[in-house]
Amino acid sequence: MQPFAFCNRCRGMRVGWNSRYFLHCLMCKEWVSKSSKLLVLTVIFSGLVLGFPTSGSFVFPGGREAPMVQQASFQLNLRPVIDPAVSSMVNFLKKYAVDEDHRDRVAAALVTSAKKYDVDPRLAASIMIVESRANPFAISNLQSIGIMQIHLKTWGATAEKQGINLFKIEDNVDFGTRILKDYVHRFGMWEGVRRYKGWLPDDPDSSQAADEYLAKVQHIYGVDKPSLSTELLK
Repeated sequence: MQPFAFCNRCRGMRVGWNSRYFLHCLMCKEWVSKSSKLLVLTVIFSGLVLGFPTSGSFVFPGGREAPMVQQASFQLNLRPVIDPAVSSMVNFLKKYAVDEDHRDRVAAALVTSAKKYDVDPRLAASIMIVESRANPFAISNLQSIGIMQIHLKTWGATAEKQGINLFKIEDNVDFGTRILKDYVHRFGMWEGVRRYKGWLPDDPDSSQAADEYLAKVQHIYGVDKPSLSTELLK
């Protein structure tokens, strides 16, 4: 005959492995201290964990392990798309020994400004080569500055008002191409180039200097195939 236990809280119960007595031993404050309860729960939990071990891999029926899933890494070799017009301009500038350190930048600036103002990019490049050989820090004794040799007495106030940095390649090329566009629009292509040089019609020396300047630009402009300027604007 199993003995009975009596608790003021849980009343009478049969001692042994039954649910009522088991819960009484775990939960009743009168019989079990908190530390004892924690110990009992820890022992039970440990038994459950040890009784059902886990594996790092899944096992299919028949004892086969699930195949490991490997992370696939993809390396995308993305190369920047180069504008054919810029590539053609780079080759054009290379023939005239434009500094390789900023050749690509100058080419991109010329093509961008030429498209913006509807000017032949090879014409702008030819003027730039005659003016400074693509030196962005060139300063002449006539106070002309930068890669397109912007004349300060004529255009300095405009550049300052519009926040144009004449020593920055993109700013100087853009401003010079804009000036060239105005002259070409008003006076025609080659007369516009003479005006870009700056000359006094009544001064024979100035006129001769303008003619010599025009001949240099035409020589550079006419070296390559005529189709080049058309290709650059496409």
